[in-house]
Amino acid sequence: MKRICRSFLIILSLCSLQFLISCTGNDDASNMPISGKIPDEQADSIKIISTTKNVIDYELTAVHYYKYYSTKQTFADTVFVTFFNVDGSVKSTLKCNKAEVDDAKNTLTGIGDVVVVSENGTMKAPLIVLDRNTNILYAKNGVILIRKDNVLKGEEMESNLDLDRVEITKVSAEGKLNEDEVSW
Repeated sequence: MKRICRSFLIILSLCSLQFLISCTGNDDASNMPISGKIPDEQADSIKIISTTKNVIDYELTAVHYYKYYSTKQTFADTVFVTFFNVDGSVKSTLKCNKAEVDDAKNTLTGIGDVVVVSENGTMKAPLIVLDRNTNILYAKNGVILIRKDNVLKGEEMESNLDLDRVEITKVSAEGKLNEDEVSW
């Protein structure tokens, strides 16, 4: 009986020590996207599928996901989003290092190595803001648009998710110019 009690006390002491160490360790709240605030939801290796009337709008995967109800913000890292047309075909894809969703403004901000791919080309930028109300994206801080053998570079770009209607500021280009396609 003494042996069982002694073993129980040793186990209890080790558990208490582990509890004390975990309480005095690093504060996880300081490592959160909103410093000092613990998220209302947190997940790792997630997949989110958004639908409207049984039609998939987009599918998002991320390595880490943090949602804050009070600020209506969601943060994720290592993000990949597939956007779909109404018929279920892929409209475009978006990849970025980090994403911030502001539900109040209904925007998604992609940060770091942002790449948008559609059948109309590939866009690369360090930062994009997608207005989810209009599906218009705004690329900032330098942008590259690649279509076939043509490369357009600029400071900022506005486009839809299909990358078929594009406006680029301070543009330069590399590629083959077909004079029949140019309207001066």
